Amino acid sequence: MMSMRRKILCVLLVIMTALAVAACGGDNSQDSSQNAFEAFTEVQKNMEDVRDAEFKMAMDMTTDAAGEDDEVTMKMSGTGKEILKSKSDIEMEMNYNMTMPGLESGLKGTMYMQDQIVYMDMMGQKFKMDASNEIAAAMNMDTSQLLDISEDMISDITMSEDGSDTVYNIKMDGNKALDYLEKNAGNVQGMAGATEALKFNKMDVVVVAGEDGMVKTIDMDCAMSSGSGEEAMDVTYQISMEYLGINTDLKIDFPDFSDYQELTV
Repeated sequence: MMSMRRKILCVLLVIMTALAVAACGGDNSQDSSQNAFEAFTEVQKNMEDVRDAEFKMAMDMTTDAAGEDDEVTMKMSGTGKEILKSKSDIEMEMNYNMTMPGLESGLKGTMYMQDQIVYMDMMGQKFKMDASNEIAAAMNMDTSQLLDISEDMISDITMSEDGSDTVYNIKMDGNKALDYLEKNAGNVQGMAGATEALKFNKMDVVVVAGEDGMVKTIDMDCAMSSGSGEEAMDVTYQISMEYLGINTDLKIDFPDFSDYQELTV
């Protein structure tokens, strides 16, 4: 049976992936790729003004390692709040529900971030990690970074209308997708070295923006591989994020953290 420590590490790594690295519109294609990117750039600029956001997200991840008979599937869903006091000072609350091998009945928990410290209440255990920890570093980001996609990362982009919403379908260049990953998770120890062994076979992103030019949903569909021979592993994951509210003067009711114990990862 998976040990408590290993379960905790698996949960943290899946959440890290979801945060570091989540609808399709009508049929009327508009304008050229250049005009579509220019319009998408305006959406990116609008999201730079996010002060606080409430969202819900879901992720499905499947790994298929060489020499293994069965695929390993992990699923996670949750709701979250984040308050951007500054780019380096982010408060967060996230409630999540996760299933994975050995945890098919589901695992629920709550994660907080305050004053550069991550707190987790999970399986009756309470842990905390300071900002020097690689998991805490991964948490120290805002969800608007999911939209930090530069033009050179895109192999194709189209724009269409769905009622009053605008839908952007983006296909990212496999090589440049690594740049995107490093940009969003570069503050995690060892991430730069880890990406050297990765190859993205697919990274498709669908962004739906409302009439106000702010993002309503983000969906990502990704496939990547790592290593070769006996060490080869294929990973596919789908991430979806829906913004429930932006700039609504959110407040987070933090619990008393005095009984949270230090966790070394």
